[in-house]
Amino acid sequence: MKRFALLLTLASALLGLAACDRTPDAPDATLPPPPTAATEALLLPTPISDATALATSIFATVAVATATESALATVAATATAEPPTDEPPTDEPATVAPTAEASPTVAAPAESPTAGASNLFVPGQVDGATLAAGGAVSYLVEGRRFAPIILFVEPENTLDVALAAYSGDLSGQTTPAVTALAAADNALAGRPEILVLSPESDGMFTFVVRATSGEGNFVAHLFDLTTPAPGVVIQQPDMLAAGTEKVYTVTSRGARPVIVVIDPTDQSDVALDVMGADNALLTTANYGGPGGAETAYVLPLGTVSYSIKIREVNNGPAAFQIVVITME
Repeated sequence: MKRFALLLTLASALLGLAACDRTPDAPDATLPPPPTAATEALLLPTPISDATALATSIFATVAVATATESALATVAATATAEPPTDEPPTDEPATVAPTAEASPTVAAPAESPTAGASNLFVPGQVDGATLAAGGAVSYLVEGRRFAPIILFVEPENTLDVALAAYSGDLSGQTTPAVTALAAADNALAGRPEILVLSPESDGMFTFVVRATSGEGNFVAHLFDLTTPAPGVVIQQPDMLAAGTEKVYTVTSRGARPVIVVIDPTDQSDVALDVMGADNALLTTANYGGPGGAETAYVLPLGTVSYSIKIREVNNGPAAFQIVVITME
């Protein structure tokens, strides 16, 4: 028995030595690996501090930038941040590159509606002065052949004015020694006067406004048949077939004058009639004869609608230019 026990003891010792020389088998792949220090640290709750908040913010920014990098690739860059340098900071102020700014647009001053610096009084302009009895003012006007020029003067108070037109540049002269080409002295004191000149040649002409009696202020307006101007509501060429008439309808601007001028562009003999809202005839202009311009104006007491009828005196055809002005 002792021999048998000794053999068992020896066999056990030999088996123990063999076990010490074996390499342990690899762990089962289905079992999770034992925890490591790094894994333990990530799983443990981390206290929130300023440092960790900043790190979280930076991480979020990088993540967003990475996610949107491909989307932003098609957008042109508008600004690029310079990478940081290792140069020591200086006390000199940073230099900012100038940026292009749109310079403010300044509106040009509106031209004065009075006579221009060249001393020419042109269509569409307005001027005025104060006159005592016998006083006068002259205006230099440039005219074109067969293109009517219309001078409309509104005096105030008891001022009575007369108008005249002379050939040539008579600047500053109010009593020229030449014969007037046209004149108008028809209205009573305080009422407008109108003068229409149809030059027979191109050139300079002098218009004179004279106070025949009374004193006061006046306003002078210059028009033609083609230049746009304040108050012009109709300004166009037109025509009549033989035996026909044409009617235009306009409305006054309150109690301000309404002016009509018609100028045939052929040798027709045209006339114009101005009728009130009840179709009553207020005035007729038929003085120019074949090829001559006709002029009329009315002074409403308030806002009034007028019918302006154009006809050919002999019922023939006519081609003409018309301008209707409702004074402002």
